Amino acid sequence: MTNNYEILFIVPKNIDGNQYTEFSNKISSTIKDKYGSDLLKFEKWADRKLAYTINNHTDGTYYLIETKCSSECINELENILSFEKTIVLRFLIDKK
Repeated sequence: MTNNYEILFIVPKNIDGNQYTEFSNKISSTIKDKYGSDLLKFEKWADRKLAYTINNHTDGTYYLIETKCSSECINELENILSFEKTIVLRFLIDKK
């Protein structure tokens, strides 16, 4: 069974472009290729000053993903986002 999900995550503003590209490709391929789910939106949302310092970072870039996928896919995405501590400062997954 598939549901609609929104995933919001914050990366450091000064992240290396190649490192972010590799990470975003990993997320996209997990959703599309591994689980055959729909990736409805994957976009940069905003550059913002963080409310508090996270891992010595005061600024971050917010990214928004909208997808229609299974709970197994979401569990794997949560593991990926949790594991990438140097790339992802915080994340939130919301079922629509």
